[in-house]
Amino acid sequence: PGAHFPLPTPEWRPSQQTGAQVPQPMRRKVADQVLIQFVEADVDIGFGLVDEAKTYLLSSQPEFSSRALQNAQEIIADIEQRLQQLGDSAAGPFLPLVAELRNQIASVAKGE
Repeated sequence: PGAHFPLPTPEWRPSQQTGAQVPQPMRRKVADQVLIQFVEADVDIGFGLVDEAKTYLLSSQPEFSSRALQNAQEIIADIEQRLQQLGDSAAGPFLPLVAELRNQIASVAKGE
């Protein structure tokens, strides 16, 4: 017997690049994986900016420290936007990291 291929149904859409049929749930999963990678990168960048702000503060460059903290706060906004797109189950593991990042930003902003 020959191979059986699924007939196109509403949940199947052609891939724009290859024309291959990619099921929507699979495409969603890939999109979620990409969002998770962006969130992970943003978290790393956020903590890096906090470290940079601390360094500037210790070297008596408060204006650069302030700018690094502002950038870190903008990163938090990006993270939160992406976490909303992911939904609660995928976003949950990142919430403690975001809280810690907020705490560190506040700590450096106070000059601690």
